[in-house]
Amino acid sequence: SCSSCCAPCWAERDGSAQQVSQVAPIGWPADLAPPGTARFDDDVTAWLLDRGPGEWRAHDVLRRYPRALSALLITHLETRLVALRRHYGSVRSDMAEVMPPSEIPELLIAIEADGSLTAETLRQARLVDEALNGRRWRSRL
Repeated sequence: SCSSCCAPCWAERDGSAQQVSQVAPIGWPADLAPPGTARFDDDVTAWLLDRGPGEWRAHDVLRRYPRALSALLITHLETRLVALRRHYGSVRSDMAEVMPPSEIPELLIAIEADGSLTAETLRQARLVDEALNGRRWRSRL
């Protein structure tokens, strides 16, 4: 039996496993089928590759091992988020000689938007990673 929140899993009833309908957990990527479906298995590697550096596509080993790809993506996104936060905090001094001060607010907005997108992608990648590692969710009534 599973121990989770909001989408289906294999639930045990009277000692036998029974599949409940597949529903993705809150925050699941809208463009990826729920875990436990054939479409998820078919599409998950492409979904992960679409969110990582393009160079990763050249490595067949990442296509063969989506759990490894998922772990790499999470680390990549975590690192990117740290870098964006650092840049956001130091952009005024770092860019003082590179661009006019009047342009700094626009750069801050761009960094903030990228940070928001990166944080959302990281949340989704963590859910996908959990699914790849066998976690299934159940509907809550």
